[in-house]
Amino acid sequence: MVQDVPGVFSGTVEVDETYLGGQKKNKRKSQLKKESESKRGFGTTKQPVFGILTRQGKVFARLIEDAEAIDLLPIITRKVKAGSRVCSDTWRAYTGLAAKGYVHRTVEHGAKEYVRGKNHINGLEGFWGYLKRKLAAKGGVKRKYLPLFLGEYVWRYNYRRLDVKLQTDRLFKKVIDFSG
Repeated sequence: MVQDVPGVFSGTVEVDETYLGGQKKNKRKSQLKKESESKRGFGTTKQPVFGILTRQGKVFARLIEDAEAIDLLPIITRKVKAGSRVCSDTWRAYTGLAAKGYVHRTVEHGAKEYVRGKNHINGLEGFWGYLKRKLAAKGGVKRKYLPLFLGEYVWRYNYRRLDVKLQTDRLFKKVIDFSG
């Protein structure tokens, strides 16, 4: 289902990362101990997810090991056409984008700047909110199933403007094409 996004994004795209996992108040002591020993993303055991969104509303999202440049830049260079305008926050992993041939624009969330002209990542932030609401409604998801749920919600988000019948038809066609 994740293949329902463009192979290569172009034009103006938004890139961002988020973390999926439970709130601290809902965790057992053993989980909190593991979290304090973890080196993962801002000192958390939460699962990092990276996303790319076009201004036309199509999204690509993928689970990543870590939210550092070594993890994110190869995905961006593979999924975004060189010369495209890439909007991001000021996270250090994105600093090398201009050198890779992209027009890189940032907004500084730390300074309460969320829009600078046409530069923002509000569309992708909206997708993160959608994804987290859907996962929270499940009452928690095991980490091994997270890629499946992520693929499902990427697909649903990309086809959210279709009515239910067209969504169902398209989904059945994908299942039939996939099975053989």
